[in-house]
Amino acid sequence: MATTPQRVAPGIEAGALLDGRYRLTEHRRTAGDKQLWRGTDEVLGRSVAVHLITGRTRADARLLTSAAGQAGSVSDARWVRVLDVGFTGTGRRVTTWAVSEWVDGQTLTALVGREPLRDRVATFLVAACAHAVGAAEQAGARHGGLHPDELLVPADGNPRLTGLELHRVLDPGAEDYSDVRGLGALLFAALTGRWPLRGWHGLPTANRGDGLHPRQQRRSVGRAVDEVTALALDGGYASAAAFARALDALPQAPLVPVVDESESPQRDRWRRVAWWVVPPLLVAGVGVGSWEAGSDLGRVPGADRTSAPTFPQSHGHGGGNHLVWNKPPTITSFDPEGNGDEDPGGVGLAVDDDPSTSWNTDTYHGNAHFGSLKSGVGLLIDLGRPKRVDTARLLLSAPGAGIEVRAGNAPPTAADDLPIVASQDGSPASLTLRFSQPVTARYWLIWITSLPETSRGDFSLGISEIALLR
Repeated sequence: MATTPQRVAPGIEAGALLDGRYRLTEHRRTAGDKQLWRGTDEVLGRSVAVHLITGRTRADARLLTSAAGQAGSVSDARWVRVLDVGFTGTGRRVTTWAVSEWVDGQTLTALVGREPLRDRVATFLVAACAHAVGAAEQAGARHGGLHPDELLVPADGNPRLTGLELHRVLDPGAEDYSDVRGLGALLFAALTGRWPLRGWHGLPTANRGDGLHPRQQRRSVGRAVDEVTALALDGGYASAAAFARALDALPQAPLVPVVDESESPQRDRWRRVAWWVVPPLLVAGVGVGSWEAGSDLGRVPGADRTSAPTFPQSHGHGGGNHLVWNKPPTITSFDPEGNGDEDPGGVGLAVDDDPSTSWNTDTYHGNAHFGSLKSGVGLLIDLGRPKRVDTARLLLSAPGAGIEVRAGNAPPTAADDLPIVASQDGSPASLTLRFSQPVTARYWLIWITSLPETSRGDFSLGISEIALLR
């Protein structure tokens, strides 16, 4: 809260009342002639965002009113609603204002400022935005300058967009581009933490490749989402609705999985650290910060993600088994029949003691056997020296995969270099493979021979956790 009055324009300061209703309570940010305040709607007793624009003309105020009216014709709840507009002051120059919903959450800028999002999460967020933009298109409304500060992610993980129709009025000198290109750029940013378009500087710019393919920035990005992103940025979709359909055909995962509120926190915590004993209840925490002004109607400072409890690696569970490592082992993507580059950046997520994260295969089409392109793909674990293992436990994203566990003491160049010690066709999502006798080996390959079919008719698999036990 402001401790002293902050004057932003004649007659406007902390505590001022606009239109006899909106009390300015906290000055958040100034950007040129635009300022964002947190305010209170004293009629309804709720927090609101108040955006003030100083030094504009009455004609500008009329443009703002018209834009707000156009935005109000869009009923999709994923757009932050503009509640009221007006102006204050006398003479040729006035202060115009727009009042909108107050949203607690993080911007996409804050989320990817720490690390880019996984392919499925990025696709989920931007697909929701594409449907919102599609609804605006049907109503004859557009944004014209989507960027990561305009995408807010509240605690429930369902994104909200700001600035519909208002962006071009509030910032008339800003770069103007189609909303489909803006959506493609949001997806590019979510996947890479970089921004591919001109006119906004809240993230580093794309620094490699053609500025269209996120995979050129971050090699762990899947090929399918890479092509969809590039096509959107290159004007390959006629509408946001067409882009939304393309995204809906890709694997998606929400940022915040649904939580069964009947479960106690203590029981949930036990399920997370003992995932290989009882199928887990997946929970991902997202910090919630106050809504901070960006270059338009909203920006939220990042809050640290909640990390999962540490896996009790030195303790036995379920019949006295112990993990054979005290810290995460060396693990690499093993793709000898492909380009050797199947989600290399995500490999550590398979041994990070957090079942809400995963390493993922690429998405394949045509059949469960990698679209007939290869016989398999997997993860290779190097224990550093030979160790005895009795049991392998895996937590998978879906049932139905073909899994082999292979082991040996020489680094493999092909899967067949290591003998099979256990296998399962049509495996459950929580898979336990007990060996017929203990195996002592340094190199352990989790080899996927077939993929489960997704609800979209393609084929992929995630490995959330691997445990080798003795």
